[in-house]
Amino acid sequence: MDPSPALPVIWRNIFAALLLMAAGTLVYSNTFRSPFVFDDINFITRNNPHVRMTEFSWGAIKEAALEGQPRHRYLPNISFAVNYYFGRENPLGYHLVNLGIHILTGIFLFFLFQTTLCLCGDEKTGRLSSIGPSPVTSGPAFFDWAAFFGAMLWLAHPVQTNAVTYMCQRMTSMAALFFVLSLLLYATGRRFFRNGRFTSSLAFFAGCLLSAICAVASKENAGALPIFILLYEWFFFQNLKKWRSVRALVWVVAGAIIFTGITVHFMGLDPVARILASYGRRDFTLSQRVMTEFRVVVYYLSLMAFPHPRRLILDHDYPLSHSLVTPISTMISLGAIIGLLVLAGYAARKDRLLSFAILWFLGNLVIESSVIGIEIIYEHRMYLPGMFLCLAFSWMVFRVSDADKRWAGAILTVFVLIMGLWAYQRNIIWQSEESFWTDNVQKSPRKARPYQNLAYSLQAGGDYAGAIDNYQKSLAITPHPTAFANLGLCFESLGYYSDAVEAYSRSLRMRPDAPHVHADLAYALVNAGEFDAAMAHFEKASLLNPKNPGPELSLKALRAFLDQCREPEACIKAGIAQKPDNAELRFKLGLFYESQGRPDEAISVYETVMRMIGETDRKLHERVKNRMESLITR
Repeated sequence: MDPSPALPVIWRNIFAALLLMAAGTLVYSNTFRSPFVFDDINFITRNNPHVRMTEFSWGAIKEAALEGQPRHRYLPNISFAVNYYFGRENPLGYHLVNLGIHILTGIFLFFLFQTTLCLCGDEKTGRLSSIGPSPVTSGPAFFDWAAFFGAMLWLAHPVQTNAVTYMCQRMTSMAALFFVLSLLLYATGRRFFRNGRFTSSLAFFAGCLLSAICAVASKENAGALPIFILLYEWFFFQNLKKWRSVRALVWVVAGAIIFTGITVHFMGLDPVARILASYGRRDFTLSQRVMTEFRVVVYYLSLMAFPHPRRLILDHDYPLSHSLVTPISTMISLGAIIGLLVLAGYAARKDRLLSFAILWFLGNLVIESSVIGIEIIYEHRMYLPGMFLCLAFSWMVFRVSDADKRWAGAILTVFVLIMGLWAYQRNIIWQSEESFWTDNVQKSPRKARPYQNLAYSLQAGGDYAGAIDNYQKSLAITPHPTAFANLGLCFESLGYYSDAVEAYSRSLRMRPDAPHVHADLAYALVNAGEFDAAMAHFEKASLLNPKNPGPELSLKALRAFLDQCREPEACIKAGIAQKPDNAELRFKLGLFYESQGRPDEAISVYETVMRMIGETDRKLHERVKNRMESLITR
């Protein structure tokens, strides 16, 4: 029994596209208010002024494309600028565009899958060719259904959330969109060319070229596109024939030249030096990264098979491989990758789709999972490589359910529902910065950066005590000048000025040329009654950044204040009069009385301080208690 719908092909395709749109919208319906996180801040909001377009003009678009960060990702930066123009920093518009790109990619992928299955088999009978998957009399409609479920599995897969919900990774999804579209247009053009419709084929080839340029202008990993067009041609148009003709050689040389040109564009004339230089700011070596990536690739594959939300995280704490046997899983993973390559070679004649899916998966990971000194692991890197694995799985289910294809549809529907539910659950984590970074802290408890970012989000929300706790956990793992500086700000916000002074000082010991930290330290010193030291740091801040008038103005105000009160005791009392709740200044006054041989007055001041702070500032409480005990025992 053939359950293929009687609808014409065009209506089946429209219906499939509508289902893909509905599924994508439903899965990501809880993300539209999710905030900017992590690199969103670097590439979209505060730290990338070039995409903050306030007037729609060619100059502003050019600035976003050429000056926006990261460099060379021209189209995503333009899209961020347009988003900013229409909605400023309202996350809704960014999420809608990201979702639109994801859904459109899924639709193009459906058509590419459909075309690929037809190229594997006989488009009239639906029987797959002898060099494709095992021949089954399924009919063309089953090509449509297998392609549809393959695209749906990819669209709903939870691992894609890091490329869709994570706003700045529009760079990844946009590159994949044009990558898939370019290959689809190439395949369609080749089919027209093979059928003698040369004029129509030229139009598709032109579209393929334009889309390829857009892919490369979105992200560097799209540079592999010429290689995959050649691979697709060899697998599905040349039927894996040996390329011995002059025309075949021209194709290979042309592909190599284009790939080399793209490499030079991104890496310069000396890519080796560029790659080696990329390790200057990393805490791992080139050999460590390459060996670790063997394990990462296998881990990616496991995420494709079992992407439960508990396994998904933005900021992985992935241990390094120090040799092929440290840990031993490095050697095992290398063996697994070699095994996959052997399987791809062995299956090429008997199961062409599986073979291509393996090569597609491994090949699209080569740029980001090999020698370039970038972060070890990010899940959004699976956005493109996992595509044909979804198709291979979908077609496998149809093959093993040959007796009744309705069972295949039912099984795949269950898988899609599970994937969609897990993706929806994963997206809940993104609904606030605090929940997002709490999830990262729980899954990477030995990594400093998640604690630091959780602390920053708590600090921004006014929870300074919680921020201090997480900054201290971060610093216990990896000392960092920014974390110390932010810790100082939190201490200062709570009135713990001595602790703030200590935190700022430790930040400056690691990065002594930070003018804003010198200025912050100066303000904390003023509140701690250390006026002379404060003037020195105001001067340093002004010297390091003369364009900022704030430290110079503060220095002048402090000098005028000291000139007016003149004597240390009078200056401290004047400071207390201005800030009567400043316990640190009162403690400073008590220390001054001690130095002047006035213990009774010092004890009186210390008692006032104890009543003010209670148990809130434990460090100051302990210091005051020790001073009082010292005076009493004299």
